[in-house]
Amino acid sequence: MEQTPANTFPPQTLVILKNTPALTAGLPIFTFILCFLKNTLGFEFSSLILYPRSPLEFNLNALSFYSMIHVGYLHWFLNICAIYTPLSIYEKRHGTVYTGITLNLLTVIAALQYCIVGSFLYPETGVVGLSGIAFSFLAYMAYKEHQYKPVLETFNIASREIKIYTLATPFIAAVACLIVFPASSLPGHLAGISTGFLLAKGYIAKLFPPSSVILKIESFVAPGIAFIGQIVSYYKEEDAVNGRGVQYEPLFGQVDAEASSATTSIAQPQPTRSSSYIRETHVLGS
Repeated sequence: MEQTPANTFPPQTLVILKNTPALTAGLPIFTFILCFLKNTLGFEFSSLILYPRSPLEFNLNALSFYSMIHVGYLHWFLNICAIYTPLSIYEKRHGTVYTGITLNLLTVIAALQYCIVGSFLYPETGVVGLSGIAFSFLAYMAYKEHQYKPVLETFNIASREIKIYTLATPFIAAVACLIVFPASSLPGHLAGISTGFLLAKGYIAKLFPPSSVILKIESFVAPGIAFIGQIVSYYKEEDAVNGRGVQYEPLFGQVDAEASSATTSIAQPQPTRSSSYIRETHVLGS
């Protein structure tokens, strides 16, 4: 019987990387580089901190890139752990470029909500980090899943039945995050949650470019896509566009009895600051 040599190529780690969606694999690398530049080499990136007055100051960089900056390596690590799984699931179902556009839209819309409320309640508090966007994807999935499984878990305490509703899970996670990490930004997380619900309900669908535009982009950068596809899994628009138009496939693969009537109705396809900012900044995460 022929045995596989221990030093076969590619190594197992490369096989795992090859099965990882391209954007999901690239986001940790890109944000880690920025984290290294900031926390090891001393780059400030103060212009990328999102303050409530950023839109009024026309600081578009902060609106788009605040989520890429992290206070420290632990902050970066926890946020990557939070966003990795939901982002991977979303990219596999929606395509790589479409997911990149989604990521940017979620970032900007959550930022605007944070800034509108913050202009009145916390005008000097800035935010950075990916966890607000992680909460957006969590809220998106919670909304989609609740149509099939409205009650996530049921348990009894002192002979009293307690139900954890699927729609409530993002809010429970936000409160738990605030308890464990008091410096985290609850308003930022709530802005992320509301943005995720807007995405799930289709309210920001018109902000996405037509599929034909994405196809042209992929055609233009086809050599780069071919190279990336040798390292990670790139999900093309031509394959993903058909999947986006069909009924949502629940993660748990089952439907609660309480959701039977709901599933009937959805059977059809659904349509410049101080350098000491760390002391005054609530981060979008731990």
